[in-house]
Amino acid sequence: MKLSRRRMFSNLIVAAALVLPAPVAAESVWLTKYKALEAQIGQAAYTDPNSANLAWNESYIMRSYLDVYAATRDTAWLDKIVTHADTIIVNADDVDGDGFRGWGTSQYSPPELANPGFETAASGDATLPANWSRFQDTGSHVYRTTDVPGSSTGTQSVRVVSDQTKWKKLRQKIGASYEGGTRHVLRGWGKRTGSVVGRVVLRDASTTLCMLEYTTSTWTLKQTTCDIPAGRSPEVWLEHASYTVSGSAYFDDVRLSGIFPYIVHDGMIGIPIAEFIRLVAKNPALSGYSAKAAAYQTFLETEIIPRWEQSAYLGNTWNGTSYQQPPNVDTFSHTRVSNDLPFNMSLAFANLLTILHEVNGNPAYLARATKIAQWTKSKLTNSADAYIWNYSPYATQKEDLSHGNVDLSAFVEFYRRGQVFTAADMTAFKNTLTTKMWNGSATAPVFSLYVDGTGVPNGVDYFLHSWLELTEFDRQVWTLTATKYTTFTPTNAPHLITLARLLTWE
Repeated sequence: MKLSRRRMFSNLIVAAALVLPAPVAAESVWLTKYKALEAQIGQAAYTDPNSANLAWNESYIMRSYLDVYAATRDTAWLDKIVTHADTIIVNADDVDGDGFRGWGTSQYSPPELANPGFETAASGDATLPANWSRFQDTGSHVYRTTDVPGSSTGTQSVRVVSDQTKWKKLRQKIGASYEGGTRHVLRGWGKRTGSVVGRVVLRDASTTLCMLEYTTSTWTLKQTTCDIPAGRSPEVWLEHASYTVSGSAYFDDVRLSGIFPYIVHDGMIGIPIAEFIRLVAKNPALSGYSAKAAAYQTFLETEIIPRWEQSAYLGNTWNGTSYQQPPNVDTFSHTRVSNDLPFNMSLAFANLLTILHEVNGNPAYLARATKIAQWTKSKLTNSADAYIWNYSPYATQKEDLSHGNVDLSAFVEFYRRGQVFTAADMTAFKNTLTTKMWNGSATAPVFSLYVDGTGVPNGVDYFLHSWLELTEFDRQVWTLTATKYTTFTPTNAPHLITLARLLTWE
């Protein structure tokens, strides 16, 4: 199948401008839809240092700018990339003190408090949350209640009532397996009645490490960060600021988690930055961006890439075949069922390495990326000329459509670079979408949640940006996606990049 005219143009370097003016064409419906959504959400994520938000929102926004630039040649979209990338890099930090700057999050790290939402009751006492202990009370002033912030926090919270005579508190000691010397996020919902000030306090003996305070009568979510010393037994306390004041404090969903970097986030955030570097390097007409591109390249090559093999804090995560969980710290769980990362995590970083190799020619980058591509390809199963694969090498769950976008982005990059994956492989991936996942309706197309054709998508099947790249092998992929989006109201970053790809493959 031939490339679309627009995609062929986007893959070429502009050598010269047309001498004669072309007729002004009506703006594409996809560009109109894209601009409307970008105006709503385009600035929503890039100032957030949380790597999860950067990876799963901002990276798509920046990549969409590259796609729309390819379709329109309007450098205003590249200017947006510069603004975003500058801020993202400024916000990078060295939270773990290993000498490498990057981004981190507490959203995926092991929880250090059991029963944080108080949903489970202690054995023999339905008023006491399991894993928590009362201080100076037997249940008349500290107990579970059904007054909760909302449905997302479950059905139970805890109430601590002041008796104006002595302290009434609830407490839990954090597990001994926590990562000491690491910055943690303490977060929770709280509110009060009366004049009390509710507090969530993390203490190391008599030393307060960090604290949240609640002074309003409506549920409020708060969080703060603090460093926890190694080798100690800190406790989280739910209490009042003073026991002599009347009123009650309510608490829910109280959590404590370490802030860690994740290689999949570094890969996802780095990909659009690396694509911008490559675009500038290959297009002399964009030399005005060369200084920015050079600075970004230095940052990726000296901070992001080496920390996954040279960090004294994380340890070397390269195992010779793919990247693994950091051997020195538990960034996913305290059980360490497997050191193998899910395919999308290694593939995101391999994608970054492949793009950078095209710019710097570093053979180590290509060698790592090729190993990962070969490892992943060996795990694919051919089912009636379609590829089926699992979410990870140790899981029985099939890959899902959303994470499949991350996988396919890498597969397409490898194919276009002539590495490991062939046109026949791309056709098999196309068949996965059209013969396994598609419901067969041309007017109301729906795609399954999993690549084997099972699972209800629940809206995830609007996340089709990397699957759209398979339009190169079957125009029907674009047509089905366009049908889904014709009357659909997009709202988020995966929708935004899908609109951009509808434009570039139009």
